[in-house]
Amino acid sequence: MSSTTEAHLALPKSATVLASGIGFTEGPMVLDDRHVLVASVSRGTAVRLPLDGSSPRVEFEAGGGPNGLALGPDGLVLVTQNGGSAMPSRSTMRAVPSIQTHQYGVLSAFATPELNYPSDCVWGPDGTLWFTDPADHNIVGPAAPGAVRTFDLRSREFRTLGDGYQFPNGIAFGEDPSSVYLAETAAGVVTRHRLVDGRLERDGWTATPSHGRPDGIALDSKGWLWVAGATGDDLTVFDSSGRQIERIVFGRGVLVTSVCFAGPNLSTLVVTIAKGGTVVALPAPHPGLPVPIWR
Repeated sequence: MSSTTEAHLALPKSATVLASGIGFTEGPMVLDDRHVLVASVSRGTAVRLPLDGSSPRVEFEAGGGPNGLALGPDGLVLVTQNGGSAMPSRSTMRAVPSIQTHQYGVLSAFATPELNYPSDCVWGPDGTLWFTDPADHNIVGPAAPGAVRTFDLRSREFRTLGDGYQFPNGIAFGEDPSSVYLAETAAGVVTRHRLVDGRLERDGWTATPSHGRPDGIALDSKGWLWVAGATGDDLTVFDSSGRQIERIVFGRGVLVTSVCFAGPNLSTLVVTIAKGGTVVALPAPHPGLPVPIWR
């Protein structure tokens, strides 16, 4: 990755800046048709962003290093908390690697000794939180083997569904809820899996970005996979066969971290970019595939 002095943000003409200067941005999540929530990893906060470009505001402080956000039932927000391990945090609120919940102004945390550094997450069709748990933050590798886990809020039980992944990061469900897409950042590939007898098994589908390493991911209603390219400073787009069909570049050395579909009919792409604490919106060529909580 380019050094900070060489970094240069160069947005596509169709992009609108929703926020800047809000810290190392990650984990965008749809709140409703008019708002998204993003994590500020370096400030320990979750920030509400109106899609009309009006002023962002801190929704709540999570402390440590909140990385991924997912919406659960009844307005519950779940946070994959890496405990401040990825980078220094401005927050003075201590946090350990955990799953946090925020609802009605109350922040709670749940942990187990097996957790490493929880990263991205999605509320699954089975009513549990699915999340990636890398064992280190080596983007290029070699990386210590990480895991995919679930957290059941009712029983407070953690389960490990797969391990041995090279920096497991972005995670998403396909239109078929039995299909789970997983970005392995250090391996430079997105793979597709199915749950067989309680364990994730690869089904042979892969997508390999031409530049950079895959971070956050999202699918649209046409079956296209959108991949935040991290060190590639881009979004790469793959069709349903895994063939790369487009690349959208956002500058040089800016670290594109994640992506989601938002707005009415999920017709807007929201992209988080670490450089400048930036979040941008782009018109989507196809509506997004709703995440399980909205289906």
